[in-house]
Amino acid sequence: MGKTVRPKSGASALSILHLIKQVQYKAYVRLESVLNPLDVTAVQFRILTTLSTRPNLSSAELARLYDVKPQTMIKQIALLEAKKLIGRRVSDANKRLLELTLTEVGKDTLKKLQKDTRALEDELLQVLDADAQADLREHLTRLLVSMEGAAAGDGDRNAEEFAREYSRAGVQRL
Repeated sequence: MGKTVRPKSGASALSILHLIKQVQYKAYVRLESVLNPLDVTAVQFRILTTLSTRPNLSSAELARLYDVKPQTMIKQIALLEAKKLIGRRVSDANKRLLELTLTEVGKDTLKKLQKDTRALEDELLQVLDADAQADLREHLTRLLVSMEGAAAGDGDRNAEEFAREYSRAGVQRL
């Protein structure tokens, strides 16, 4: 795959946190360019992905899941509804609750976006062979589990964080 770059270690080495942030930012910019032709933002892609695996959530449930204010989520839901990517319907269990689902247009759009984001991930990671990609995924997962445990205070892995929609290429938290 080309020449292996071994950065310096010690005081003169680049900060790992800096490198992670730079990779995240550049990947995010590329992700937005993949999503833009279908008029979807990374945040909206995330919501669509979540609704594909967990239909019938309310906007309040999504807001709690993403740890954002309900008003923030309502704005995104309104944009997705205006694009006809999601629909709202009255819950059978609670007539005061509106449940969110993907429309057929939303399902088709999400399939295209998932295909495009997988291709982007493949392109971005082509500099790493399969073993290096597996190692990277393992190391990042270990770091995430460690940080989630520290944040939770009990060391338990947050199952929601490792649900399918969180592990998709290019998926961003709100």
